Amino acid sequence: MGAIIQPEQIEEVWKSMTMLDEKASLDIVDTFELHQPALLEYLMSPPEEFTEAEAENLMYAGIVVWKTFDMYGPTITKIEEDEIYAIEDNNIDVMMTLEGESAGDGIAVIERMLDAYPQPHVLASIAEILLVEDEEDDEEDMISDQARGTMMLVLKTVLDALIAAEKP
Repeated sequence: MGAIIQPEQIEEVWKSMTMLDEKASLDIVDTFELHQPALLEYLMSPPEEFTEAEAENLMYAGIVVWKTFDMYGPTITKIEEDEIYAIEDNNIDVMMTLEGESAGDGIAVIERMLDAYPQPHVLASIAEILLVEDEEDDEEDMISDQARGTMMLVLKTVLDALIAAEKP
């Protein structure tokens, strides 16, 4: 396993992404598509019930996860569509086991998951951005609770696929 991506590296990518103009943003998407077309396609296919803002937030967060991994993670192989959906199915199974858990039990399960996870800081940052509401967001930019759960599933699937694609 490669080096564990550190919180300051994740923060650096987040900050650099907020500074990009439209051309630079499109260049990153083009690079993402070149290196990981199936992963980009997966991110660009949000559930139909997502609002435009939720779909954009999902895409942005997914690009940041990929870019962080691209800059600071191990070298990876090209990820295939069937691999992504197999990982997603596994993550759905894990999430189903959490349904009905009390909030405290769910938090304990997540803490145990982070202790054993290959990239705990990236997973923690995903959870953090989905849990923290921006007080300044307009109502139409808000993310629904249902969308948060789905976004967590999709983003964890993206991260798990990146980890699984690590070159030996």
